[in-house]
Amino acid sequence: MDDLVLSQKPQEEDRLGALTDDILLSILGSVDLATAARTSALSTRWRSLPWLLPELNLHVRDFLPVPCPDYPLAAALRIFFYSKIPAQHINQAMASLTRAARSFLRTKHSRTVTKMSLEIYLVGNYSHDIGPLVRDAIDNGTVRELDLTIADDKDFRCKRADMLQKARVVDGFFSTYPNVLPCLTRLHLYNLRFAKGDMLHRTLFDCCKQLQHLSLDHCDAGDGSVWQIDAPSSGLRVLELRYSYLKRLEVLCLPKLELLRWEVWLHNETPLHFGSVPCLKELFLLCGADIDHPGFSLSQLLDGATDIHTLTLNFQGEKLWIQPESRQLRAAFSKLKKLSIQGIYVEFDLLWTINLLEAAPTVEIFGVE
Repeated sequence: MDDLVLSQKPQEEDRLGALTDDILLSILGSVDLATAARTSALSTRWRSLPWLLPELNLHVRDFLPVPCPDYPLAAALRIFFYSKIPAQHINQAMASLTRAARSFLRTKHSRTVTKMSLEIYLVGNYSHDIGPLVRDAIDNGTVRELDLTIADDKDFRCKRADMLQKARVVDGFFSTYPNVLPCLTRLHLYNLRFAKGDMLHRTLFDCCKQLQHLSLDHCDAGDGSVWQIDAPSSGLRVLELRYSYLKRLEVLCLPKLELLRWEVWLHNETPLHFGSVPCLKELFLLCGADIDHPGFSLSQLLDGATDIHTLTLNFQGEKLWIQPESRQLRAAFSKLKKLSIQGIYVEFDLLWTINLLEAAPTVEIFGVE
């Protein structure tokens, strides 16, 4: 029996060795970078493979002593998990991430990274370590596209003064390493209060020419502020807001925006105003039941959005009046395929439903709670 096991080992090793580098790199690309780096100890052939990955995923959560829940699995709650991470763990993780970045970005191997996904904390002096590494990698052509998450260790109850300070730190990072902005394809920020709305606009739209996906958690320009986006040259396709003190978001011009998702706003009036959004296909609005909304009309909310095919309104049990005037909604609902509405108070259920269906003759999926 032992002889049989021993005789099978070379064959198994040969099977693995017969795989091409492309296949092995595909396997390594499916695990976190820390795990991929450890495989370099397997054999002489594997020694250089992790340094040839076409995409780098440097996420601070992968270097934490205690694992952090993955964002896709806890999107709405992850900001709370960040608040439970001890400061010493964050420092340890950033130190390890910086060493890994230095190893992978200053490698002797000739390489081009098509995309790098980077998640960092801007704490201590680590920005002065990681910043030059990213800057140089962009300058020498190693990194061409960058997905950046600037994480935070506090939840949405972060004090206003802390939010202003964090915004200054983030703005300082981008000012020190300005070549980062044109490479950004995706950006995720937490707990920032920009002193001026134009600073937010300048950073995110005037400088980020490749930006396609923007997520802002608990970010604004002040309580009750109005954020106007007028960016005709922007390529932004996805905009996500979570727990914002914005009074209203006015999307005056985002010609390539396809998805807008806003989870929890804290003012009791119509939260959105659309100007030119010719590509907007999906709109998702979610708000909790602890805010006294007087209600608003769907036609007022959707005025200017004429190409929506998926609309989700989820108010989690909130008794919210929404007036679905069929005639005024026909422009917005002319291409609607999926409509989901929850937590809305309706006095005349049948008439309300008829008005919606008349306004949306092409709807295929219709759900109301």
